[in-house]
Amino acid sequence: MMYESPTSLICPALGIGWQTGNNLSEDCRLIQGARQWERNWNAVPKDLADPEFNLMSIRISSGDGELRPPAIDSVDELEFFDIVPIKLFSRVIPVGSTTTVFARDLHPGSVRCLDLGFEDVAFTVSGRTVTLDAPAALPVRVYARCVLTVFAKDWSLTSMDSSADVSWWIEMEEVGGLS
Repeated sequence: MMYESPTSLICPALGIGWQTGNNLSEDCRLIQGARQWERNWNAVPKDLADPEFNLMSIRISSGDGELRPPAIDSVDELEFFDIVPIKLFSRVIPVGSTTTVFARDLHPGSVRCLDLGFEDVAFTVSGRTVTLDAPAALPVRVYARCVLTVFAKDWSLTSMDSSADVSWWIEMEEVGGLS
């Protein structure tokens, strides 16, 4: 019998499986320092941050019905590990264009291209590049799940003895660096 995970989150290092991951929530945001907006003498804003710091912070929290925690202790022993968050990363291909490039590796089979009428648009994928089969007649939204290499920044695990429930969260940050 094949076990199917109750969540679309993919993270082998956490070992999410039976009796865990039933109702996860995920908060994704840029890490502190990812943006550094300053205005010039004409009051025009400019982001002075290095693009290398355009990295994600991810906090995954358990929901109701958790009976077993994931292997949070084991990620402390890892320097870095991979995760495919629940979050859909998105890009837009403007009218007349055919390609967009994601900043992160794409999870195989997760890419979807949709026009403004929510109709599928034919495309191919090569590495981080998504190419439409024909130039976009309308703006095309491209959605994908990306693979992030992260480290565990902080976590919490609460166990309730009488009810055998657990509550947990883990905060991770993307490793970054030039790829």
